[in-house]
Amino acid sequence: MRLLDWSVDPHDWSRPGISRIVERIMAHAHPGSIILEHDGGGDRSQTVAALRLVLPRLLDAGYHFVTP
Repeated sequence: MRLLDWSVDPHDWSRPGISRIVERIMAHAHPGSIILEHDGGGDRSQTVAALRLVLPRLLDAGYHFVTP
C-alpha cells in the first residue's frame, strides 16, 4: 500500500454548501494536488453536487486525473 496525503481539504464533511466546497477546491488546487473528498458518514449530496461542478472546471483549466 502506498501512503498518500491530501493537499486540498474543502471541508466537505461539514456540509458548508455546494458553492463553498467548489470555492475551496478551485482556490487551492494546483498541479500535483490531491483533493480530499468524503464519501461516508451521512448525507454526501453536497459533495457529489460540488464534484459535478468542479471536475469539468478543472478539466477545462487543463488539469487531468491520475491514480497513484
